Amino acid sequence: MTEHNLQPQTFMLRSAGQAVHVRQMGGGAGLPLLLVHGFGGSVSNWHLTQQAQATNRRVIAFDLPGHGQSSALEEAPTLARLTQVTEHVLACMGVQQAHVLGHSLGGGIALSLCGLNPARVASLSLLAPAGLGRYVNMAFITGFVEAHTVADMAAAMGMAVYDPRLIGRKVAEFLVQSRAAPGAREALRAIAGTCFPNAEQANDLRPLLQNLPCPAQMIWGADDRVLPVTQAQGLPEQLPCHVLPRTGHLPHIERAGEVNAMVRAFLQACDRA
Repeated sequence: MTEHNLQPQTFMLRSAGQAVHVRQMGGGAGLPLLLVHGFGGSVSNWHLTQQAQATNRRVIAFDLPGHGQSSALEEAPTLARLTQVTEHVLACMGVQQAHVLGHSLGGGIALSLCGLNPARVASLSLLAPAGLGRYVNMAFITGFVEAHTVADMAAAMGMAVYDPRLIGRKVAEFLVQSRAAPGAREALRAIAGTCFPNAEQANDLRPLLQNLPCPAQMIWGADDRVLPVTQAQGLPEQLPCHVLPRTGHLPHIERAGEVNAMVRAFLQACDRA
C-alpha cells in the first residue's frame, strides 16, 4: 500500500437533486468497506477508522443527507429513505458488494440495507446500533441539535462518552460551527422527528437479525447512555456482541485501537471464507 493510496479523495455525488459528500481512501484485494455514521455525525467521525482499515481495501465514508456537506432530503428523512440513499452511494461508485460498518443510527441503516438488498452486504459490523429497542436518550439528541454555545455542546457530548474529558473545546467548537451552517439544525430536527418521534425509536429492526444472510458482529460500550447496551439482550446466539468496559456511545473513538483490531480481524476472516 503506497502513501498515495492512503491519501483521502473527497468529492460530491449528485443525482436527482441530491448531493452526497464522499471521502474514500485505500485499495487492495479486500472487499470495500462502507462506513455509515450516526445521527449528527459526518465523515469526520471515521478519521480514526478509515485509515486504519484502508491498508488492504477501499474504504468509503460519506455524509448522510442533512449531515456534513451533503444536502438534506426534500422528503421526510425516514430510516428507509436514508437506507435508499446509502445503497445509491454504493451503486454510483460501482460497488457491487461491500462490508458495512455502521454506528448508532448508521448501524440501523446498515442493518436496513441488509434487508433492502442482501446481495450488497458482505458482512455487518454494528456499533451500538439503533433499532433494537424503544429507548433513546432524548436529552442527548435535543441537547446536541439545539446547542448554540461551546459549553452547551460539551455538556451534550459528555452524555455520549464514558469520560467527558474526551470532548475538548476544539471538538465542541467544531460541532457548534457545523450546526451554524444554513439548514443544518433544521435538517437534524427533521431526522430526529422521523427516527425518534415521541422520544422513542421509530424502527424495530430486530426481525432482520433472525435470518441474516451474511456474517455479523456487534460492538457496544458497557456505559452507553444514549442507546444502552441492554438493547443487545435477547439477540440470536450466533450474533456475537463485544461489550467494552468504561466505554460510552462512541466506541470507535473512545476505544479506537481495540475496535479497529476487532473490525480488521473480522473483515479478514470474512474475506477468507
